[in-house]
Amino acid sequence: MKTMTAAQAKNAFGQFLDAAQREPVVVTKNDRPVGVFLSMQDLEDTIWGEQALRAHAEGYVGPEASRKLMDRLLNAAD
Repeated sequence: MKTMTAAQAKNAFGQFLDAAQREPVVVTKNDRPVGVFLSMQDLEDTIWGEQALRAHAEGYVGPEASRKLMDRLLNAAD
C-alpha cells in the first residue's frame, strides 16, 4: 500500500489519483495516517464482496442452485 503526505497529495494531485488507481493510498498528516484513498473499482469490489459474504451467510444460493431448485419445483407440479 502506498503512503503519501497530505501535502504531497495536494501538490501532485494527478499523481495521487494515478497511484490510487493501482493500489490504495494512505494519506498521512504530521506522520500519522488520517485517511485512505481507493479507486472506485476497489470500493465497488469491496462493497460487492461484503454483500456476497453477507448473502452467503444468510443462506443465499447461487444461480445454478436456484435454477435446479426451480426446475425441481416446476417438474413436481407435472
